[in-house]
Amino acid sequence: MKKWIKERLDYWDLKSFFGTVVFISICLYGIYYYSDIRERFRQTDLETFKGHTTGEIISIEPIVRNKQTKWKGTEIYTDSYKIRYTYTVNGLSFEKTGFIQLSPKNENLLTSILERKTTDTFEIHFDLDDPDKSILAVLD
Repeated sequence: MKKWIKERLDYWDLKSFFGTVVFISICLYGIYYYSDIRERFRQTDLETFKGHTTGEIISIEPIVRNKQTKWKGTEIYTDSYKIRYTYTVNGLSFEKTGFIQLSPKNENLLTSILERKTTDTFEIHFDLDDPDKSILAVLD
């Protein structure tokens, strides 16, 4: 019986199949993480959301990542910010959390957010059909 199972496993070559699945998964994760696809989703939302209003930022929290290497040791760096903001559309108040990646495209927005005063307002783009969907706009 064991011989029959071993022959079937060798016939299907499951080891190679699982190895291929793992390899493709690692490649897709690398493409997702290093190709700035998160920024592409953000740009798509900016183009899709046609409503405009102003809002206020409640809090900013840097998202800190740790990286450990054999030669350099532990490195701590920030690659994005978690931003809570509030805005009003047609008398309804909304509070949302947005994530803005630290990238050259978002440099102006992040600089203005980090150096803001308590009275500063920011442009918010929202979906006209569902005002609960929104995104902070890039300031030029």
